[in-house]
Amino acid sequence: MVHVKGSGGQEEGPGDNADAISCLPPEMGLAVLEQLDVPSLCRAAQTCSSWCDFISDTDWLWKKVCLTCEDVDPRLVEMDRAEGLPWKVAVMRNYGARGIQRLWRLGFFSCPSSYTDLPDRCMCEMDADTWGEILQLELDR
Repeated sequence: MVHVKGSGGQEEGPGDNADAISCLPPEMGLAVLEQLDVPSLCRAAQTCSSWCDFISDTDWLWKKVCLTCEDVDPRLVEMDRAEGLPWKVAVMRNYGARGIQRLWRLGFFSCPSSYTDLPDRCMCEMDADTWGEILQLELDR
């Protein structure tokens, strides 16, 4: 059983308000968190305010997640980083379905000669408004 000193000097056990990430040196906390995928990292940030602050404020962690995540398009990340956006914003803007929708809006899938010209990951669930916006953009191109 792990015991740590609480803010009042009393020992706190696992059932108390001790928070595992805050008890670790920052390097070890990062080593644990960098093993998580994007959804797990976002869920971890919702655990408590100290985890949220630690995860949100660590740009290096988001950079590593961004560079290793297959669900984030590197071209979109480069565009966002060129605009000066932090890594976390680049990941959240371009992760999964949001990234695919953004690629469609930017015209990355315009004018294919056949379906084989489209990359494997170019489809996702989209509402009628999003499809309408994409179709209008294609008509305007």
